[in-house]
Amino acid sequence: MADFLADLPTNVKNQITLVRKTRKLPLPGEVLVKVGDIVKPDTPIAKIAVKPGIPWVIPAARLLGVEPAQLSKSMLKEIGDSVKTKEVFARAEQGLYGRKELESPTDGVIESISDRSGRVTIREEFGKEEPPVTFDVAFEIKCKPEELPQHMLRTVGQEVKKDQMIAKKGEAQAFFTKTALAPVSGIISDIDTKTGKVTISRPFREVIVNAYIEGRVSEVMETRGCVIETPGIKINGIFGLGRETHGEIRVLVNGPDQVLEADMITGDCKDKIIIGGSFATNDALSKAIEVGAKGVVTGTANYFNLTQSLGVKLGIGITGQEDIPLTVILMEGFGHLNMRREVWETLAALEGMTASMNGATQIRAGAIRPEIIVSFFGYEGELAKPVRYDIDLRQGAQIRIVNEPYFGAVGTIAEITKEPVMIETEAKVPVVKVLLANGEQVVVPRANVEML
Repeated sequence: MADFLADLPTNVKNQITLVRKTRKLPLPGEVLVKVGDIVKPDTPIAKIAVKPGIPWVIPAARLLGVEPAQLSKSMLKEIGDSVKTKEVFARAEQGLYGRKELESPTDGVIESISDRSGRVTIREEFGKEEPPVTFDVAFEIKCKPEELPQHMLRTVGQEVKKDQMIAKKGEAQAFFTKTALAPVSGIISDIDTKTGKVTISRPFREVIVNAYIEGRVSEVMETRGCVIETPGIKINGIFGLGRETHGEIRVLVNGPDQVLEADMITGDCKDKIIIGGSFATNDALSKAIEVGAKGVVTGTANYFNLTQSLGVKLGIGITGQEDIPLTVILMEGFGHLNMRREVWETLAALEGMTASMNGATQIRAGAIRPEIIVSFFGYEGELAKPVRYDIDLRQGAQIRIVNEPYFGAVGTIAEITKEPVMIETEAKVPVVKVLLANGEQVVVPRANVEML
């Protein structure tokens, strides 16, 4: 560590700050660490002996017609409370429009209430390990057993919810379309092409939360998790996909303007986090998966490249829970843009270090940004102060917009308003006028911009 720090450029060393990560179980369980413990990324910090079923994520704020920040005031239940099917768990008065109520779709436990996303998660309870359920899907959709796989919407190993559509035959004429719904929640364990039957298993599974980063436990939350602190460098991207992972940084390009090509990626990239430049081709992303890389960080990628290479559909909402073998972070968004030089040079200087990365991204209702964290645990030098963008905002500053409808756009601050302004949500917030690169001038909340 000392030798590495000695060779680290001053401008990169000056980015080392105190990184704090809160690590929590989705439900009360057992905490495995205590204050003062030193942890590695793979160190288990908490666990639940059983996983009580499948999560139901409900866009509660939108359905109630309230702002995400007001969701908690509309809740009739708290985190950890049990709910029954059809039980009202949230209510909001709509004045002339009357009252809106939300009913639970399942028996379960309130797992989370997010005032950022406006979502409520209810974790379905099985209550015990229940026997598998087998039903004749081929018969329901009127197909031959051997044809069943081509009509399945879910595959072996994937979770399904009760009444979720798992198979469909027919597209053009709705009258002739046949569908099959899951009779129970669980995991598809078998699709039998001889009998046309599908088996859904309902096992208990252990949930373990790992530390994610190297550091020291600074706080313990009883039955839920802990807070980990470490001196480190944290870099946020614009858009990401994929779950938490960690690996050694490997730089494959010579500069922020170079495209990441498939032939640059070799077998020794296995378990590495690959750093590209301006753009990652479809073949490069596929090659990274093939060799077993942990992640790819690049300036941009094509929207359809991601969907094709990773086999996912990109929707609006939050990412980061995709069942994919590769975590991808785009530092500049979609299109074809060079990675910012200062960011690329920082990542290049960190080559050989272990980085933790998470592709989770949320654009609406409270921004969540994908992240790369490099720990310098044991560093005793002076730490940089976290950046507070509002303080640095000034007319003429180069900024990036980090929320819709101008997500990812780069521009210049033309004016900073002195008084709060009412925006489309009818909330009054501090705003800035931004001159975009295409010449358009837009008004956005100060909280939705970051300095470049």
